[in-house]
Amino acid sequence: MRIFLAILSFVAALGIQKSIVGAPVNQPDFSRPQTFLHLADSFADEQDYYRAITEYKKVIFLFPKYEKLDWVHFQIGKMYYEGGRFAQAKSELIPLTESKDEKLQFLSLNYIALSYYENEEYSNAERLFNQLKEKENGKIYALDYTIYSGMALAGNRNFEAAFHTMENAKKDWSAKIDTKNTASARYGTFFEKALPLLDDARKLSTKSPFWATFFSILLPGGGHFYLGEWDTGIVSFSLVGAAAFLAYDGFMRNSMVQSILFTTFATGAYIGQAYSAYRSTRKYNVELGNEEWRTLSREFHSLNVALQFQTRF
Repeated sequence: MRIFLAILSFVAALGIQKSIVGAPVNQPDFSRPQTFLHLADSFADEQDYYRAITEYKKVIFLFPKYEKLDWVHFQIGKMYYEGGRFAQAKSELIPLTESKDEKLQFLSLNYIALSYYENEEYSNAERLFNQLKEKENGKIYALDYTIYSGMALAGNRNFEAAFHTMENAKKDWSAKIDTKNTASARYGTFFEKALPLLDDARKLSTKSPFWATFFSILLPGGGHFYLGEWDTGIVSFSLVGAAAFLAYDGFMRNSMVQSILFTTFATGAYIGQAYSAYRSTRKYNVELGNEEWRTLSREFHSLNVALQFQTRF
């Protein structure tokens, strides 16, 4: 009886194994573009953007007559943007702005504008953001686009226009404020920090290299006093003054070595502090507003991450 049961179990197990081995396995159908698209989307979800681009490009190469090919190009442009390759994103998306599909055209313009902004092409970014908020599809994001326009103006160091643009954004936000909405509160926090920064930045003014040099010639260290660099100005004045005094003392004591040595040093220090004031003024003008811009960018980045502007479009 035991032998019979053992044989019966063996036969049953053999049958099950055979059925498993012989069962058909679902193989991906690579004759359809959807197979590659699903794979590309999976890579995109995992933020593996360049492998996603490879799969999207396979669709373009293998299925040139695919009816949604423009959307595949859009996905490639979006992946380039997400991966930080903004120039490639623009080149992929710009042809799509001529599309008859209004949604595709809008989304392409959106990512082109974002690419301009991230690539520090602020004038083009500001122009496109203003266009986008006037479009029917963009009206729902008008507040976000206005904030981006203000940031683009600030990026170009046009702090006066940026301040007024951000003020308008705050007014728009205040008109539709929802106190129970956490996302809405994020805007309020941003405006509280951004507007004072822009208000301070718009009061900054450039300095004249001519006047800095003139004041330095008139009084050693005067050019640095003009720039508000009081410590450098005091050091320059002290060096030139001390050297001049020692040179004078050398002449009074008929010490040719002392007089020549300190006259040479005083002359060099005098010319050097004037040139230093000129260079410092040029540098001051170039870097004017940089600190305010960096702080503003940090605040905007915090808002951007919190609200995920890009992924909401």
